Amino acid sequence: MRPVLQVEPTDRCNLACAMCAPHAEGWETVHAVPKGAMDPALWARIVEGLVAADVRLDHLIFQWLGEPTLHPGLADMVALAARRLAGRVGYLRVDTNALRLAGPTIEGLLDAASAPGGPPLLVVLSLDAATAETYARVKGRDAFALARDHARMLLRRRRRRGPACKLNVQFQFVVQAANAHEVGPFLAYWGDLVACQGGDWHDEVLFKRLSVGGGAAGQAAADRVYERALAAAGVRAGRRGAVEVKVWERRPWQRDDGHDGERGPCAALWLTPVIRHDGHLVMCCADLRGETDLGSLAEHRFDALWEGAAATRRRLDHLAGRFEGVCATCGGVNWYAVTDEMAAETRRRAARLGLANAPGPTPNRARAAGSAGGAGGSGRPRGEGRADG
Repeated sequence: MRPVLQVEPTDRCNLACAMCAPHAEGWETVHAVPKGAMDPALWARIVEGLVAADVRLDHLIFQWLGEPTLHPGLADMVALAARRLAGRVGYLRVDTNALRLAGPTIEGLLDAASAPGGPPLLVVLSLDAATAETYARVKGRDAFALARDHARMLLRRRRRRGPACKLNVQFQFVVQAANAHEVGPFLAYWGDLVACQGGDWHDEVLFKRLSVGGGAAGQAAADRVYERALAAAGVRAGRRGAVEVKVWERRPWQRDDGHDGERGPCAALWLTPVIRHDGHLVMCCADLRGETDLGSLAEHRFDALWEGAAATRRRLDHLAGRFEGVCATCGGVNWYAVTDEMAAETRRRAARLGLANAPGPTPNRARAAGSAGGAGGSGRPRGEGRADG
């Protein structure tokens, strides 16, 4: 299984979504470091390091704790990844609220998605509402019409490019009490609009569970809201007209629902590295404060940090059932599972590095198994921040 790499162009945002604590609550800093934007020269250096190490990725997401289109060089960052990581990454992905998805940015993304031999590009539109009133309540700003206009512009301009443009769109809806009644209308609107556009793209509508503190107190109640809303609207996974409907069906281990069994190791430490806007490599998208910071990619190559002693020690702790620091209060990034082979490779690497290697429990797929319907994306809850998974 290949990692999913998140890259943060910026940690600034132009919304204050109710499910995103750093921006809803107006944190002065998001990661306990000054807010900022990634230097294009630093990104170029990081990409060359990935190429030199022959890093293979399932996909690469441009977004973490901010709105990526606020970075003036976003399209250039995506284009560079499309050129240099072709053959090393399954696809590229940009998560956006669409408010700054204007003409020049759209054209730049379409160019990147049309490059011969390059990877496909998935644009995830984090919209979360079917009416202006609900949008303002959930997103913290009265900008529903602008977001919808830009989304439609993206579809129109893609259609003009034709089938050579490998850009797919996902319309994302994080289900919560404030918008649960709009699940059906959201699917109907975007499904009908995609059908009107025609073409042979793979577009999706994703209904995500609200993640509360990584499966902490309040998660079970949020899951009940999700399940009832989808049942009431008759929403199920599968093809529905012109779009593929994706839902999160399974629930992971979590703290507040009496789930039986011990907690298993969290797959985030193996599969979801994050590059902060200042170039630091962090092991987990739920680690807002940077406790799992491995060091700067301006000074070290990706593989030296991701496969180094600090990362290996933390993985060994999880395999041994030791959850400390930020991991102690988190319910786990629940999209993937730690496999026996992943655990064995960690122990082999620990031996090569000369680290103490406690045997620890074997990963339990039933406990660690993730949800269906994709990973990453915007829309983490209060107390946790935005991420992917």
